[in-house]
Amino acid sequence: MKKRKIDIDVVSYTTVVHGFGVAGEVEKARKVFDEMIGAGVLPSVATYNALIQVLCKKDCVENAVLMFEEMLRKGYVPNATTYNVLIRGLCHAGKMDMAIEYMDKMKDDCDPTIQTYNVVIRYYCDDGEIEKALVVFEKMSGETCLPNLDTYNILISAMFVRKKSDDLLIAGKLLIEMVDRGFLPRKFTFNRVLNGLMLTGNQGFAQEILRLQSKCGRLPRHVKL
Repeated sequence: MKKRKIDIDVVSYTTVVHGFGVAGEVEKARKVFDEMIGAGVLPSVATYNALIQVLCKKDCVENAVLMFEEMLRKGYVPNATTYNVLIRGLCHAGKMDMAIEYMDKMKDDCDPTIQTYNVVIRYYCDDGEIEKALVVFEKMSGETCLPNLDTYNILISAMFVRKKSDDLLIAGKLLIEMVDRGFLPRKFTFNRVLNGLMLTGNQGFAQEILRLQSKCGRLPRHVKL
């Protein structure tokens, strides 16, 4: 297009940057971005988002942070996509403290989304940081963004990693809260929580879960109350 002297607008440049990003071509994506600046075409928030995403995907999260800070210096206001892409990249790189820092900054520009919370909760759970995941969950529940089905499934699954009685009690409470909020857990989830409670000596609570399972129509065929 340049050889034919066709004017290329910001949307076209952004599309190319995104395309190279999908292909994992960091250097080419960055080169197109630099050409765009050199041609006097101002990038949009979407352009920065595309470049930050490819940097995060290629484990160049430090450069992604620099790109984010460049956005701010130039007067751009990051949107939810910007923050979510960067936060996911930081989590993937094991930089959980920075991810939380940017999640707090996010609130100055836009509300964290369900994707924001879920990715942080998931990575904390994957790292075995159950208590920190629960802190984020509690913070989420106290704000405008309510947990969804994925949130509960992530947390309930994490409660089985350490096989601790207290964790399984939390799993049971999350299951009850899940139903109270209108979600219908899978039969597998009910059975897993039920078996865990029985194995850790929480028979009384297990009976409560069994009654809830029956109420939700999730009882195994061979079980009768």
